[in-house]
Amino acid sequence: MTFKFSDLIDFSKIPIKIFILLSFVSGILLFGSENFLQQLKVKEFEESYGMYFGIIFIICISFILLSIIYYFVKKINSYFFRVKMNRHLKEKIKKLDPSEQAVLREFIITQRTTISMPMDHPVVSGLLDKYILVRKSNIGMGMYFPMALSKPADKHLTEFDLGFREDMEEEEIKYVGRNRPEWTSDYIYESANK
Repeated sequence: MTFKFSDLIDFSKIPIKIFILLSFVSGILLFGSENFLQQLKVKEFEESYGMYFGIIFIICISFILLSIIYYFVKKINSYFFRVKMNRHLKEKIKKLDPSEQAVLREFIITQRTTISMPMDHPVVSGLLDKYILVRKSNIGMGMYFPMALSKPADKHLTEFDLGFREDMEEEEIKYVGRNRPEWTSDYIYESANK
């Protein structure tokens, strides 16, 4: 078994506030004038341990700079990932098949933002994989879990993408009512199923 320094301490788990504090203190002890250090009553401490202040200061400042760079790189990557995901999501929304449209129409038909759906249903799980649907809770009844439209999908999804039009005829409305997913229990268009 080999020993690594990272086994002793994981710098990523230490809050950056600690490094800011250490860099501030070591900077004062490193760059402070003798009179200032004597007023703080740390002159003897500086004489005894002064050889460590430089390395502590360099390590802390380096860690802070790396953390700032990492933060901005992460933000930039996240932005480009969201742009790419939105572009792919728009394409997926335009290519919805009739069974996917039927599942998503339930949000309009029931006028709810969250609907309990069977997670093991192939269409529902496909929409989850495409990030059009998201699971709102880990608590469900059996395989039924509360689902909602993802924020990007809700933003880009139109009624036209779901097979709705403003000037739909009665027969088309009945067709929509008859072609709801088999797992729905709340039938608004009961007359369409007769």
